[in-house]
Amino acid sequence: MDISVVIPVLDESENIQPLLEELSAISRCFEGFEVCVIDDGSSDGTDERLREGQGTYAWLRVLRHDSPRGQSASMLEGMWSSRADVIVTMDGDRQNNPADIPSIVDALDGVDVVCGFRAKRKDSASRRYASRIANRVRNWVTRDGIRDTGCSLKAFRCECVADLPLLDGVH
Repeated sequence: MDISVVIPVLDESENIQPLLEELSAISRCFEGFEVCVIDDGSSDGTDERLREGQGTYAWLRVLRHDSPRGQSASMLEGMWSSRADVIVTMDGDRQNNPADIPSIVDALDGVDVVCGFRAKRKDSASRRYASRIANRVRNWVTRDGIRDTGCSLKAFRCECVADLPLLDGVH
């Protein structure tokens, strides 16, 4: 199976090299593997780290915005430019573990989308509490059972991407 990992980043220069190393470790799990990183106008050297990574990892593609357009716009741009059967999305801040990618891809058997969750969030207590409340309210309304909608670690069948709306400022 071919997969495309889509990662929007903004000012993540310190995380790029370790993230690429973690992705390299799982790249051999798939027949076709690409990583599309969308640099959303970083100003901290993220672009330089990504260019260095392109010299090392043949599977790395980089898209760059001159100025920030937002996480949702970056994520959708990466998904639309993907070349694989399955698209995996994740954040570039290393709160998502690339080692989880093979298991969420395997979980796509018979479904269109698989959503991950952040077991060990690195956010403040107030942010985790607010997220917990928001997820409970959203689940009460939608009854879809998604545990952590804010988690960007998701796997999609590529044909589902065409159905995703472009929402300005909503991720």
